Amino acid sequence: MEADPLYHVKQLFYQASYKACISEASSQPHTPSDDDPSSLHRALYISRSHLSLSPPSTSNAQSVLAAFLQLDSPPLSARAVSAFASYLSDSESENKEEKVEEVRDLVLECEGGEDPDEERIVRVVAGGVFILEGENEEAVATLTEGVAKTDLECIALLVQLLLSLDRKDLAQSTYAAAKKIGNDSLLIQAMEAWIGLKTGSRPLHQSYYYYEELYQLPAGRTPPVLASHAAAHLLLGHVDEGKADIIEATQREGGDKDADILAVGTTLGVEGFAERLAATAPKHPFAADLAEKGKLFDEAAAKFAITA
Repeated sequence: MEADPLYHVKQLFYQASYKACISEASSQPHTPSDDDPSSLHRALYISRSHLSLSPPSTSNAQSVLAAFLQLDSPPLSARAVSAFASYLSDSESENKEEKVEEVRDLVLECEGGEDPDEERIVRVVAGGVFILEGENEEAVATLTEGVAKTDLECIALLVQLLLSLDRKDLAQSTYAAAKKIGNDSLLIQAMEAWIGLKTGSRPLHQSYYYYEELYQLPAGRTPPVLASHAAAHLLLGHVDEGKADIIEATQREGGDKDADILAVGTTLGVEGFAERLAATAPKHPFAADLAEKGKLFDEAAAKFAITA
């Protein structure tokens, strides 16, 4: 079997080592070339890594894809990632809606195409956009049709969505089916770790070992990995170790404004993190939940207020 020329690039992307992924992919040509069909996919991983940074580097993501978008027939995958970059960079809701519709049209356009790689990238990017928009039913449909049925990246994103909706049963069955596709894939291990963090008990220890393994890699101590490592420590009762991870994560570039890091730090009781989370990312699910709980508490307390 021919070796995958993008194996190391994919591994770095899947383990959230985005800067290392950019460096690795950039070491080879990533401009349009008939002689190197993998050049497009290098550019896509570079661009998607830029978008996965905190905060996302949307301008760099767009510049990487510029040459592909100028082709007579721009690849659907490049158009989808470019639309995602525009979606993330635009603060105007009307413009965001336009990009969502553009992505929706690209999903329809890629259906039944001759290139499954194009369809899988479009679907995983579209799925992410729909999740951010709160269009969960659309996301599930996008991530369970066409080539998405057998694409581990689409399945991994679906598992994350199902866990966020507290559908652990569906996440578990989806993961079990995915194991038959690629049992030794890093994405399979990641899915198992996510489910372990959600369900606890024995699977929680497997989650800790997974993040501990990433933690020990040369490029492994990225903010997302440190946040997940801290979450595993927290659930195992290792509060001090979890706090140490979070403090280290905030010292990395962009880590002090990363909503997930601030959320885990808040749960660990790190001083000032709740206020920073509310100020930095008020729409984060944990921040929104805290705000709602605070509102309910104030309403309840008002009923027992002592009047003069």
